[in-house]
Amino acid sequence: MGARKPRARISLSVEAKGSLMPVEMCLWLIDDEPVRLVPSGVPTEKRLEELIEADPRILGEPLLIIGRQVPTAFGKFIDLLAVDAHGVLHVLELKRDKTPREVVAQALDYGSWVRRLMPY
Repeated sequence: MGARKPRARISLSVEAKGSLMPVEMCLWLIDDEPVRLVPSGVPTEKRLEELIEADPRILGEPLLIIGRQVPTAFGKFIDLLAVDAHGVLHVLELKRDKTPREVVAQALDYGSWVRRLMPY
C-alpha cells in the first residue's frame, strides 16, 4: 500500500513588488485548488499566548512551554518560558503591535535573568 498524499497543505510564497525591495508574504492552502489565505489579527496578546501555549509548533521550532506569566527578579512577568531539545531556555515576550525600544529592553532584561538560571 502506497503512502497517502496529504489532503491539504499550506505553502508560503514571497513576491517582490517593483524594482525596490518591498516583499509580500502569502500563505496558501492547497487542496484541489490553491486558495490564498487572508491574514487576520489576533484580538489580544493573551489570546496569542493561549494559542502558542496550546501548540508551540506555531513558532516553527520544537519547544516545550515550561511557564506562563513567570515572575522575574525585576518584578515583571515573562509571557511564556520554553525549553528546546538541547535544554536551552527561550523567553517569549509577546506583543500584538509593533515593538518599541522599551519592549526590546524588556526582552534583554528577561534574557539576562534567564541566563542566570541555566547551569552553563
